Formats: sequence, structure tokens, C-alpha cells
Amino acid sequence: MDKARSRHSLHRELVSLEEQSRERPGRYSRNGLLDDIHDGGNGPRLSPQTVSGWLKQGRVPDDFADLWAFVEALLRRASPGGPQDRHRLVREKNKFKGLWEAARQQAEPGPRPPSASLPSELAEYLNATRLASLEHPYPAVLPGTGLPPLSQVYVRQQAELRPAGEPGKGPDKAAWDRRPAEDIVRGNVPMTWLLGGPGAGKSSLLRMIVVRLAQERLAEDGKRARPRRSAHPGVIHTLSSKDKKPPDKPLFPVYVPAHALMQPGSFTQQLAHVIALQLKGYDYIPPADRFFRDPPLPGAQWLILIDGLDEISDIDERLRVLKTLTANRKGPYRFVIGSRPLPDSELAILDEGIDTGPARETARGGRRGLDEQAGRRHDDDEHSAASGPVGRYELLPLEVSVLPTFVRGWMEAARVPWPAPAVEAFMHQVNSGRLRELVRNPLMATILCQLHAADPTHPLPMGRYAAYQRFYELLCDRFYDPSSTGINHQLHTQLRRYGAQSSAAIDNLPGRLLAALGQAALRRQHERAGAGALEQIRACVADLRPDDMAVSRWDALTAQVLRRTGLVVVKAGDVAFVHQTLGEFLAARHAARESRIGESELLRLSHKNGLRPLSYLTSYDRFLIAAWIAEDRSPPGLGDLLVKLSGSYSSAAGIAELVRDGVDLGAEVREAAADTLRRMASGRDLSKTVVAAEGLASVDVPSAVEVLSIVLKSPAISFVDRARLSKKIIEFDPLRAVDVFAELSMSRRLNIMYRDHASDYLTALDQERAASVIAEMVREREGDADELAVLIKKLANLDRPVAVAMLADALDRHVWTEPHRLKLLKCLTEMEASV
Repeated sequence: MDKARSRHSLHRELVSLEEQSRERPGRYSRNGLLDDIHDGGNGPRLSPQTVSGWLKQGRVPDDFADLWAFVEALLRRASPGGPQDRHRLVREKNKFKGLWEAARQQAEPGPRPPSASLPSELAEYLNATRLASLEHPYPAVLPGTGLPPLSQVYVRQQAELRPAGEPGKGPDKAAWDRRPAEDIVRGNVPMTWLLGGPGAGKSSLLRMIVVRLAQERLAEDGKRARPRRSAHPGVIHTLSSKDKKPPDKPLFPVYVPAHALMQPGSFTQQLAHVIALQLKGYDYIPPADRFFRDPPLPGAQWLILIDGLDEISDIDERLRVLKTLTANRKGPYRFVIGSRPLPDSELAILDEGIDTGPARETARGGRRGLDEQAGRRHDDDEHSAASGPVGRYELLPLEVSVLPTFVRGWMEAARVPWPAPAVEAFMHQVNSGRLRELVRNPLMATILCQLHAADPTHPLPMGRYAAYQRFYELLCDRFYDPSSTGINHQLHTQLRRYGAQSSAAIDNLPGRLLAALGQAALRRQHERAGAGALEQIRACVADLRPDDMAVSRWDALTAQVLRRTGLVVVKAGDVAFVHQTLGEFLAARHAARESRIGESELLRLSHKNGLRPLSYLTSYDRFLIAAWIAEDRSPPGLGDLLVKLSGSYSSAAGIAELVRDGVDLGAEVREAAADTLRRMASGRDLSKTVVAAEGLASVDVPSAVEVLSIVLKSPAISFVDRARLSKKIIEFDPLRAVDVFAELSMSRRLNIMYRDHASDYLTALDQERAASVIAEMVREREGDADELAVLIKKLANLDRPVAVAMLADALDRHVWTEPHRLKLLKCLTEMEASV
């Protein structure tokens, strides 16, 4: 039996539970227990052989109902019934369902037959990287629980192609493409940018692509044909695509944190090194350099999924990484590069080739794109996007419609006794306040779900900073948990032998380490090189070490406590924040609480320190301003600075982001930002209009909708741009969108194709209103047989009797050519037959 399968958590829990049942008074018989289950009408497929396979061989049950029938019987034997036990059963059922789903995913795609044609080294790699990628990349704060498998709480997002061509030049100049985000790997583009703001879900998406492609390759059983659909149902499903045919070359995934490409050695050595670190502990022998030097199979390619390029803070280092990718683009590789939005000059490097000289200079002077104003389209984006060999996709926020599924996954993972009411309560808070926009960010949604699971009766925080602050407090509570799992309890166990000095270490080490993490996070915000944080943190707590405790043992203890914070991982002699945004929060929190640092940061924001003028607000900047306001530590001049920033085109959108984050900036700042964005939206540059409208939607939704509706009334914009702006209007205000699309449908200034397009959106929003509008369009166009046929069919889908009557009347009142008359008669006959 497969070692990995034999060690799944469900197997261990089942064995332990049956052992507990054997220890209860009275003779235990598994066959007798199964007879009792069957007598109760449960577990019809349970047999001694089936249960023996679960307990002795580690097989994963095929059906959860059968598993639960067996587990419930064991639990009732171990703890006789009572009111409290019923609540316990609900919790245990959620727990075992999570264990069962995780075990199923770990066991997929099952043992491969000896005749499989995948080389054993390649098959072992695929299975190990699949298991590693199933681990959730975000931290957990839920007491007594671990993180669920990523697939249990992953919901599909959409990605939008940043099209080539200039706005407004006609539909033939650009191909608008919105698709499931996993499908960005379809086709044969050698390099793809995956851009998204902080917490947008880039890491989760890249991991799920690894899981799904690895499963596809394993499920194909080594056959060298084109990929076919996986036979495995459930959350992990095969990639789907709008493309008419699958890629010619099967893809074998390799997940690579971008910083790994800064290590010395050749490209293949870097890949082998990072895989050896990632897959340590998965019964996997690290590969040699040659493993990634050649194609995985004849006619196949390695898909290198690079995560967090923007986290390389040194611009020169980042450009060197891009140059490395460019140099290897003709090898057996395809690349997907995940990043927060970067300067256009850097995005264009891969289009232009390895000549990074001019781009390097531009990048060094233009750090504005290092921020994460996801969805912002700059002029250069439109010029170079997808025009070369590099595709650019923007990861879109979560759809509100998928949030209940996402929330339920986290409630079940947290073993909340009654998941359905918890989901309902969560969604009620989302839909009744400002959380509606915040929760569309996957990381924010994850944090809010964990906060809700920890205490479903407590109202959710109403802003980004407040949510992170509550999240941080829950993490800190782990230090002082009085149970044996608490960090302070473990420190007592490890340090009590060192006498009086141990007390100071136990009492002060956790707090000093948290303060040191804040200092380290702030340094990383402003220093080009981000290494060396672990040594700096150790220096901050060195004086707490008992004199007779070895330095090496103290360093190991310090690293252990750092790991237990849930904020960082300690590896390769340094620390890395579990998520970049957590580091930004800690840095801002530290800066806001230190008045000297706060004054320096205000000078930086106001350009009074002699550096380049601020042209945007980064995620860290927004955390900092929120911290000042939330902690009531605003430095003198902050209000005037915010008004000044609100009046600038380059930073007004950032002020709008602060409003979206839930920060109370005051009426004066909001009005100033709204005025600036309205002026920005009135220009002729369509990309700037969209940016301005997105900002306006945070401070003045009616103005945002009005701006876009005016643009849509222009007959000059292309079908592609029209589709994009229409979706934005629906996103901003679905109710107001009904009036907008009704007006556009009736506008005789527009081409009938555009009017027809508007009526499609109207139909999706309000069928009764759409029927009335389309009936008016039929009366207007009833002299044109082709247009009449199209419109009457749309009307028939909404109100068939009216459509039949209107078409019959049109046939009687107009003179038609014979082909047109026959076409309309056929349409009428078909409608009458289906009445």
C-alpha cells in the first residue's frame, strides 16, 4: 500500500476511535456493531470486509454516509447518549467529513498499474507536488484545528485578458476574454502574466493549477495522447476552457516562489533546489539538476508557475529574474508569472526580449506599479498587452454569488456545530454593510471567515485594518492559551530547569518577538534587500537567554516560537511572512505606534523628505493611514495631506481604496476625491475613465454609474469596451443598471448590434422590463426582416403570446419579399407550435 495513503489522518482517527470503544466496559464486537447499524437502517453497504479495509489497510471510504454510520455507532458506544452528546455528534460529523474529503484527495488518482508509461521519477514528483500544493497557503487561527485542504475552501475566480490595441478602435482590434482563472494555461502562449492586488488569490490559484495538472497527468496513466478529462469528481475537477482544442503539448507543473530564482546556480539548479525544499517530508527523493533540463516527456513542457515576483523588493534583482526567464523561454518551459501589478516597463520586458537596459532605467524611476491597484489599466498596458508573445491576465475579485460556498467551506473546516446558520449570519453582515466589497478579496474573505468561526456571535469588523487587528489578536491569544497547546505552557516546560532567569524569558519572549516582527516588517518596506530579518529578531531577544542555556538551543527555541505565531515561516536561515499583506499590516502597526517613525512616514507621504513625489498609495500606505486613524495616533498634518492627495489624479484612486477599506476619512476628503475622479472620468482617455469610475464607485456610486452610462451612449466605442463597461455598471449598482440598459436599448444613436447587446444585459437583470423594451424595439424595426426575426425570438423567450401577436401583425401590415416572408412565417409557425 502507498505510504502516503496509509498515513492519512482519517485512518489514524478511525483506529483511535475503535481502540477507545474496545476500552469501554462490556465486550466489543465489530460484527455486532455492524449488525446494530444495519438494524437501524443505516450503512447498507457496510460489511466486515469493507471496515477492515478502512482500519487495517488505510483504504478511503467510497461514501461518507457509510463512514458516518460506522463512526456514529463508535461515538455512541464511547459516550452514551444525552443532550450534550447530540451537539458533540454534529461537531464530530463535520470533523470526519473534512478528514474524509482530505483523505479522498490525498488518495487520488489511486495506485497506478505497473504498466504505466510515466517514468517512476516523474510520477513520484507529480504525486508529491500535488500533495504539497493541497496545503492551504494562509495561516490558521481556529483553536484546536488545522488548516483545511486548499480544495475544501477554494472557489473558482475569473480572469480577464488585458487586450491588445487602443480603446475605441473597433471590435476587430481587440479580443475581450474573461474566463475561469485556471484556464489561463490553455493555448500555447510561452509566457503569461497573472496580475492581481494584495490577497487577490494568486497563490491559491497557482497551487490549484499544480493540483489539477498533476492529476491530469497521473490520470492519463502515462499515455502520450492529448489530455482528456479526469474521471475524478468533486472539488478537484479538470480544467475547462473556451478554447476549441486542448494545448498540443501536455504541461507538467512546477511551483516556484520568485525569490528562489535569486539563488546562485543555473536555472535548472534553482528549480531542483526549490523543489527539494518544498517536497521535503513527502517521501520524495529530491531530483537532480538534469530532471528539469529536458522536457518531462517527448512533446511535453514544464509549466513553471512563479509566485510573488513583486515580493522581490530590489528592482535590479527583479529585472535579473525577468532576464533569466527570457533567456530560458526557448527551452522546454512555459511560464506563468504571478505578481501584484508592476510598472509597465517591467511588464514589457518579456515582450521585447532580453534587452533590459532602457526598461531597467524606466523601472527604477517608476515604482508606481509596485502597488497593487488591481484593475487599473494604464496607457502602456493597452499598447503592449498581449501584442507580443506574453499574455496578461488580471485576476478578478470573487463573485458575490460564490461567497456562501466559500464561507460554508470554512465553517465546516472550523467544525462549527451548525454551519448553515453561521453562513447565513455571515452573509447578512456582508450584504448589510461595507463588507460587501472587502469580502470579494479572497484573503480578506479567509480572515473574516476565521474570525466568524472563532465567535459567530461577535459582529465582523467593518474595515480592512480592523479585520487584520482582530486576526492578529487571535494569533496572540495562542501565546496565553492555558491548555497544553499554549505557547507559554510549552515555554514553561522547556525553560523551567534554568531557574530564576527562566521566568523573565517565559514572560517576555512572546511579546518581544512580536515587537521585533513589526520592526523587521517595517525595514522590509523601505529597504531594497529584505534578507537578514532572523538575525535582527534574534538580536532583539538575546538578552532574555538564560546564562547557562546554549546559544544554539536558544536560537532553536526562538525559531520555534516564531513559527508558532502563525505570522511567519522560518526557513533557509531567515523569516518570511506567511502573506505579504500580513507583513504590511505589522509594519504599519509598528510605525503608527512609534511617534518618531510616524513623523518620518508622514514626511515621506507628503514629499517633504526630498524624495520622488508620491504618485500612488501602496497597500502598506493604506494600512498606515488606517492605523493612525484607528489607533487615534494621527500625526499633525495628516488631514491636510489627505485632502491634498485627494485633489491629485495620481493618488485620488488610492484615497478611494482607503474608503473601500472601511477607513473613515471624513466628508471633506471624500468629496475632494469624488470631485477629482469625476474630472478624471470626463476626459477622452477610456482607460482613465474606467480607473476613475472604479474609484468613484467607492465614494459615490451614482456618479460612477453615470460616468460609465455616458460613455456607453457614445457610438464610437468598440463592442469589446462596451461589454467591459456594461459589466462594470452591473457590478457597481445592479438596480441602476436596469435603467441604463433600458435607455441604451432604446437609443437610436447606437448601432442595432449595440442596442441588442444592451437588451441582453437588461434581460438578465429584469425580464419584465426587458419584455416591454424589446417589444418597443420590435415596433421600431418591424420593417427589417432580419432584425425583426432576431428581436421577435428574444421577445418570445420572455412573453411568447405577445411575440406571436406582434409577428402576425407585422406579416399582415407589410409587403415582404418572398424569402423574407417565408423566413418570418417559419419563425411564426415555430413559436405557435411551442405555445
